Amino acid sequence: MKYLYLILVFLLFHFVGTAQDEKLDLYSLSLEDLINVEVSISTKSKVNLRETPGIVTVITAEDIQRSGARDIIELFQLYVPGFDFGVDVEGVVGMGIRGLWAHEGKFLFMVDGFEINDGMFGCVPFGNHFSLDNIERIEIIRGPGSSIYGGFASLGVINILTRNSLIQNGKVTYTASHTGKQLNHNQISIGQTVINKNLKLNISTSVGSGSRSDKTYYDYYRNSRTLDNASNIYSKNLLLQLQYKNFKFQTYIDDYSFEQVDLWDSLYLGPPLSESFKSNFVSISNSISKNKLKITPQIAYKWQKPWRLNVPDRNYTNNKTFRRLTPSLNISFNSENLMLSIGSEYYYDILKQPSFVNPYFEEEFKNGSNYLEYHNIGNYVQLFWNTNYLNLSLGARYDYSSEFGSAFVPRIAITKAFKKYHFKLMWNKSYRTPGGILPNRNPGNSKLRPEMGIIYEIEMGYAFAKNSMFTVNVYDITFNDIITYNEPELGIGFYSNQGKIGTAGIEFGLKYNSNRFNGNITFAYYRRKNAALDSIFFVPTNEKEYLSLTPYRFNGILSYKAFKEITFSITSSYYGSSFSYDYYSNADILVKHKPLVMVGINAQINNFPLREFSTQLIMSNLLGADFKFYQPYKGNHAPLPGLDRSIGLRISYNY
Repeated sequence: MKYLYLILVFLLFHFVGTAQDEKLDLYSLSLEDLINVEVSISTKSKVNLRETPGIVTVITAEDIQRSGARDIIELFQLYVPGFDFGVDVEGVVGMGIRGLWAHEGKFLFMVDGFEINDGMFGCVPFGNHFSLDNIERIEIIRGPGSSIYGGFASLGVINILTRNSLIQNGKVTYTASHTGKQLNHNQISIGQTVINKNLKLNISTSVGSGSRSDKTYYDYYRNSRTLDNASNIYSKNLLLQLQYKNFKFQTYIDDYSFEQVDLWDSLYLGPPLSESFKSNFVSISNSISKNKLKITPQIAYKWQKPWRLNVPDRNYTNNKTFRRLTPSLNISFNSENLMLSIGSEYYYDILKQPSFVNPYFEEEFKNGSNYLEYHNIGNYVQLFWNTNYLNLSLGARYDYSSEFGSAFVPRIAITKAFKKYHFKLMWNKSYRTPGGILPNRNPGNSKLRPEMGIIYEIEMGYAFAKNSMFTVNVYDITFNDIITYNEPELGIGFYSNQGKIGTAGIEFGLKYNSNRFNGNITFAYYRRKNAALDSIFFVPTNEKEYLSLTPYRFNGILSYKAFKEITFSITSSYYGSSFSYDYYSNADILVKHKPLVMVGINAQINNFPLREFSTQLIMSNLLGADFKFYQPYKGNHAPLPGLDRSIGLRISYNY
């Protein structure tokens, strides 16, 4: 640790002499640029952030640099109010949104428009998974998006936009961090843009390894084992975009695997188990534009082998593959005051067993064949009308599935931005589709019904100074016919529709920007609404909370540009107390966890050690907080350690 301090002192004196007489550049985008950025995630047409009909967070490449975050978990915990993380099973970490466990198909996660959610359960595993080094920005809806995107978007939508440079250039980044026992991040990323007249090629790739933790894991029955070299993570991805005039070809390969010893309840004492999520995506589109009209046909293909795990001595294996073919058509009309988007999508899904099925291991399909087949057609329309006094947004989506029948989700929003003030009033319906393996685990001949949600949201924002912006929003969420997992005494569990679940809460954010300082503070609070039959989620000793997901969260980032080439940042997160079922001792033991504070610092030095280089020194979890991922439902999984204290280095070279 002392050597890091010596390096910082050296750099400080090195740049004092070269920067003290030079005029300071603007720290980053001006606040006006930040709050007036146009986003398309909530309308499929570009709309001003303050007027778009959704509670939207935008994280830029500059925000990622200031945060010192090394993966998506750290980044979202700092910038996105209402987002939290917990452990599911088999070492997989998933996400909760606004107090509700969203891991199984309640939020949509995209990379450049590709749907990452797995085709078995609708999940996205986190932890050293998605590289931050080639991201241009991330657009996030904190709230429903089903009226556009369908059944994986009932609580939120995330779209990572990778580099899309308009000039020919490249970037190489290396990131590493160490806990003192092992490397928990070790990754290299490369991004390259090639332009030749009407032809543009973008390539983004990263290869990395790391670990979940080096602490000791205690299972539900208090057996223990160190995670040092037993929770390694490996990630490889490649994104290629080829564009010629209006024709666009994209492909994305995502290969994510990790070692785990926690399985479902009791500890696995053998060699660490390897589990993987592999995905390949391809899309081809060609836009035709004339005057104010734009027509975009597209065909996309998705192949996945998720949750791949083999545990012969536990009589368990999973090697299923999922395929989805999606032809679609979008027609948009944009004028000065009116934007209209109409679209249609057809999903053809196949979930297939491997060629050889061992009845003692691989789960059998109850239809007697080696595959499940679904068809779904979705049609949506979105209207955004801009007037001098208010903006009116109307939208709806209708889906018909061969598995669950139909779902109709409308939305209405009134928004308007003035010089310093803006407001949003929104009412949405949303749904979660019961696809993948879920219908195979529904007992009897009845079919699972989609979860149906109703969400009310209000947002107000005010720029109370030239370089400061404050926003506050409140929400009310109710889901009916929730799809829940049921644990049997023997065999594989099943899914069924049960009752309702919901939360209400408030979130606020404060941004500050000047030549030297940049600050971002967020706060989130949720309260469980009294609802029937949500016993696997709620806390019996506190009816206002759900398991694991803390009702209080503060996040803060403060950056100071000390010299032209050096910026210091400090980050902090406060997690309020939370509850989880931690272990079993003749009965399930409910534990209340104390509040937690996470603090980090980083220093970014431009043009060091040479011009066009950028070097960042990162110290995470300085206070050594005992951070853990708790299970957000009663499922017999003990807390999974994570996010150790560590020191890191990130070096980038732009060419």
